[in-house]
Amino acid sequence: YATPVGGRELLTLADGSQTELNTDTVLRVATGTANREVWLDKGEAFFEIRHDAAHPFVVNTGAQRVVDLGTKFTARRNGGLTEVSLLEGRAKIEIAGPMAHSAILSPGDVAVATATHVSVSAKSTQDLADRLGWQRGMLVFRHTPLAEAAENFNRYNIRKIVIAGAGVGQLTINGTFPTNATDLFSRAARDAFGLHVEV
Repeated sequence: YATPVGGRELLTLADGSQTELNTDTVLRVATGTANREVWLDKGEAFFEIRHDAAHPFVVNTGAQRVVDLGTKFTARRNGGLTEVSLLEGRAKIEIAGPMAHSAILSPGDVAVATATHVSVSAKSTQDLADRLGWQRGMLVFRHTPLAEAAENFNRYNIRKIVIAGAGVGQLTINGTFPTNATDLFSRAARDAFGLHVEV
């Protein structure tokens, strides 16, 4: 299954679990086997998994894998980096290979995993809700550097935002914007900081 830039798709899997694919995402699903396994090749997806202790649900993201222990979570793959945000239940994130490592996640935990390391931090309910704004077609920024906000917009749009100058990129912005509202975002940044905007 694949979504285009700016697209979203809701899937119901054979076991009744649901997943929603975010923009520019590719997900492969094992079919015709007892295994409940998917491969997130790129992008981001929200998973609401029906628990089955005898058949764990596994999300593979390259060197990492997320094993469901009955839960709702998001997984985002960006190159060799995987970020998992847990909303409900429990999940385990594992790194395979010679640097094997794992962490058990509780609700509110956000794990960031590379090929060799997993770090876990606790986030507020509001922060987790903000991270899922894309399900409503929105991006939520709270004291977010302009460079990071532009990077988020660029995930959803063919026309890209370029921030010229490191100093400008470090300015922070607050606000909620539709994912396709690059013009609105540009005007808000221009008006808030007196920036020059060029199309």
